[in-house]
Amino acid sequence: MESQIRFTLLIAAALYMGWGLSLVLAPEASHSLISHGPYDPVTTAMFGAAMIGMMIMFVIAAYDPEREIVRAAAAGLAVVGFTSAYLIFIAKAMPLAPITVISLLVDMGACAVLFLTEARIDLQEQKKPRRVASAARRRHA
Repeated sequence: MESQIRFTLLIAAALYMGWGLSLVLAPEASHSLISHGPYDPVTTAMFGAAMIGMMIMFVIAAYDPEREIVRAAAAGLAVVGFTSAYLIFIAKAMPLAPITVISLLVDMGACAVLFLTEARIDLQEQKKPRRVASAARRRHA
């Protein structure tokens, strides 16, 4: 399961790296892919920097997938995914284009895989028999 978590985190990192670098290095060209609104170079660059920051978190989590950072990564994916879905389908502020929908599907898919894998690990750990301390064993005997 650890390899599944690592693979999923690296897929998410690749997605966020692509968006982050394009928003930072080519903000005017990539702005039209994510917004119908007026171009603002500061907001576009800051959003790209945030994507790169999340990408770094995903790579760190993939290197050492401890429970807390994996859950934080999944929560970050969920926030971006639900916000994107709202902006695409409800607010209509983001274009309904193949690149945005595919990115949304990859984001939400990675989020679901991470959450469900962590839940499965938790269930397996709860089913493991626990050792009773020797003093407690003597008390029950």
